Amino acid sequence: MPDYWSRAKRSLVLRDPVLAAIIRAHPRVALRSRGDAFQTLARSIVGQQISVKAADRIWQRFFDVVVSVQPRAVLDAGALRLQASGLSRRKAEYLVELAEHFASGAVSPA
Repeated sequence: MPDYWSRAKRSLVLRDPVLAAIIRAHPRVALRSRGDAFQTLARSIVGQQISVKAADRIWQRFFDVVVSVQPRAVLDAGALRLQASGLSRRKAEYLVELAEHFASGAVSPA
């Protein structure tokens, strides 16, 4: 479980009554690290609202374009090349924006 998980749960409980009820009903549920935060978020974007099989195919084509799922590689590829891998225009934009936030330090996985 990430170090910030307890703090995040407390913050959500204080701010959102619906999430508070869910968190209290499921006290043992916790995030598990899946490794690299950027890659995990990128894969989540790629797989949104499509089948697992389609997501896997598009992820492979996305990976073929960027070679390394790192912010700089995504920025270097750009939205148009990402779209050519099978991503929607909006998903390609989301991935570029995510990469910009990681590259600038606005998002820090620590």
